[in-house]
Amino acid sequence: APGAYDLPLTADYRAPNGKRATATLAGTAHVVVPPPAGTAYAADLPWLTAANGWGPVERNSSVGESDAGDGRPMSIGGTGFPKGLGVHAPSEVSFYTGGRCSAFSARVGIDDEAGDRGSVRFEVWADGRLVTSTGTLTGTDAATAVSAPVTGAETVRLVVTDGGDGIDYDHADWGDAKFSC
Repeated sequence: APGAYDLPLTADYRAPNGKRATATLAGTAHVVVPPPAGTAYAADLPWLTAANGWGPVERNSSVGESDAGDGRPMSIGGTGFPKGLGVHAPSEVSFYTGGRCSAFSARVGIDDEAGDRGSVRFEVWADGRLVTSTGTLTGTDAATAVSAPVTGAETVRLVVTDGGDGIDYDHADWGDAKFSC
């Protein structure tokens, strides 16, 4: 089944002094399939990797605090989004698209739970190439539409950076984030 699986690597060897030793290195194997034809919401897809500045990446809710599932319904500038990803800068979530998708779109911004604080920049990368980015968005901005061409890309990374003033209150939402495949 698609997903991430622990795959530790263990090596038995003899040290220079002749003593036998064992070392284990943690690893992860990813079983991936491209999104189905049509529209695929990012929150419904398995991701390859996810890194977040505070707490885990959340599916269909804001990032909240440090625990999984502690977010609220996503809302940017008073507009709610039932589907999407809640993150905290700096963050990066990557998806395998298998060259089958043509576009990525979302409505992005600072979640209303941060009030008028926070500042971030959203970026979309396709196979290591920046395909679109926003300017710096703050907690006072309405949701901003993002659309990125990803035709032929094997992987797409959704990146959020801080707005240059540190990461306090940088609760960022990828509202209505979806791929067209």
